[in-house]
Amino acid sequence: MRLTRRALLRGDTSGGGIHISSLVVHCRPDAVCSVIPAIEAFPDASVPEHSDQGKLVVLLETANEGAVMRRISALEEIAGVISVALVYHQVDDEQELAAETEGHK
Repeated sequence: MRLTRRALLRGDTSGGGIHISSLVVHCRPDAVCSVIPAIEAFPDASVPEHSDQGKLVVLLETANEGAVMRRISALEEIAGVISVALVYHQVDDEQELAAETEGHK
């Protein structure tokens, strides 16, 4: 895919890969029980770890950088969320993943 200005502004710079992101979400301690289900209601998000003090690890699997940014904005809007920080981001090439999967069979 040729990178165009329009694609860059939309955040679609991947050319077709899976974007794996890790976030730390800080929420009010009394909101942990409502924030986790709200986050996991998103089809591309999961909460594998959390503390009772309101620190949550969130994993995202999205199609492009724009989707990561939109999800971060959506997480910031959840009642009880104090902050959202992107900790890690990588792009896995779909063809590379398919080749690895075939090699393990």
